[in-house]
Amino acid sequence: MTVMSFTDLPQNARHLPLTDRRLAGDVIDLILGLDDRARGAVGMMVCDEHHRGLQPIVLKDIPDADEIVDGLTKLLEIVLPLVVETHGSVLIGRGRPHGSRPDDLDRACHERAIELCAVHRVRLLGFHVATREGVFAMPEPLASVS
Repeated sequence: MTVMSFTDLPQNARHLPLTDRRLAGDVIDLILGLDDRARGAVGMMVCDEHHRGLQPIVLKDIPDADEIVDGLTKLLEIVLPLVVETHGSVLIGRGRPHGSRPDDLDRACHERAIELCAVHRVRLLGFHVATREGVFAMPEPLASVS
């Protein structure tokens, strides 16, 4: 699999909102490289009030896959209060080595992200799983679909 580079994005990508699922998936593809995916890293793009990407954050030092939900929780508890002050939003991805279907840890991380973003009143633009096989979007939260 070839991972994207920043030159693969549209030239005006910096000015585009990450509400487009394809663009959001491409950004997660950029944030979480193959090494990050192999290590089970968590990636996040902090966005502005217009949902444009401002700052990527990658949490790489998760010693055990079972601790990924705790690692994501700690990261979100630090970042979300800052994001809410600027009326921003977040895009999140979870890396894992292989697969193209969500597993239980993907679903647990996704649920935790939905819960914490709701508590902090920060819009979650999407949650993706990035593996060697590709980047896959998790379903939108039911409240945002209805």
